Amino acid sequence: MSINMNLRQLRAFVAVAQTGSFSRAARLLGLSQSALSQAVQQLEADLGVRLLDRTTRSVQLSAIGREFLPGVQRVLADLDHQLQDLQDLKEHRRGHVTVTCVPSVALRLLPQVLAQFQEAHPMVSVAVREAPRHQIITALRSGDAELGIANVPGDDPDLDSTFLLTDSFALVMRRDHPLAAHESVTWEEAGQAGLIAMAPGTGIRLEMERGLPAPAAPHHEAEHPATLLAMVEAGVGVAPLPGLAWPRPDHAVLAFRPLVEPRVERQLFLIKRAGRDLTPAGRALHRAILAGVAKEDFSGAAVPRGGRRPRGQ
Repeated sequence: MSINMNLRQLRAFVAVAQTGSFSRAARLLGLSQSALSQAVQQLEADLGVRLLDRTTRSVQLSAIGREFLPGVQRVLADLDHQLQDLQDLKEHRRGHVTVTCVPSVALRLLPQVLAQFQEAHPMVSVAVREAPRHQIITALRSGDAELGIANVPGDDPDLDSTFLLTDSFALVMRRDHPLAAHESVTWEEAGQAGLIAMAPGTGIRLEMERGLPAPAAPHHEAEHPATLLAMVEAGVGVAPLPGLAWPRPDHAVLAFRPLVEPRVERQLFLIKRAGRDLTPAGRALHRAILAGVAKEDFSGAAVPRGGRRPRGQ
């Protein structure tokens, strides 16, 4: 049996049942009494049953109406919840975003951004995944991540990259290391001091290899900046790292000095899949990252710029 009914009719019936009055129900729904009455009558005609018993003095549910009312109320409540959920998503009040980024970004940049983002969007959950650059690109292409932050976006027409900031390399060492007395350190001096470097294939290592014509071979390697810092603190050696991976200036054991001859810099980009709309929560976080980088003075970073980098460049 095909029954042609609409939400207006169902809401009209529920309003009359709850108020016991056509006039009060009409005011509740913002309808004229005649329009409300027509809606209920049409619903009864479509169903082929009488839902309300009407007299000149009262309106009551019929036996069938009493059976019908709870189910209609559940349907309308579920629909209202779904519509509210949709509105919450539209207004960024709820949602989930996965961000994949190089470890130094997760270590220094994202915590500050997310602290402010959480205040504005407390119902949006964010998953941060740390990965090498090539895994970040793969996750964005496959849809496993909505946003990515990495260096060297490369020539990829499937990705849309927005420039975030530039940070420069410095040499991290113990405060009691002889090089800590220098205002700056050359790469040659750093190589002679016993380098601990990021592993091949990591974004930081790629930037070192791009910026140095003949980089010194490291004595030790690791895949996470925090590991390098721990090794330096233990006295294993010294580590070249970009600004977002430096220890705090007031660190009790570690210090850093600018690396020169040459000066090596790293550019970071906020990346998303080209031609694919971000979710409302994703758009909100995208804006928050750009605004947070523009607002904060991250150590080792040049003044952030918000210009868009053309795709693939």
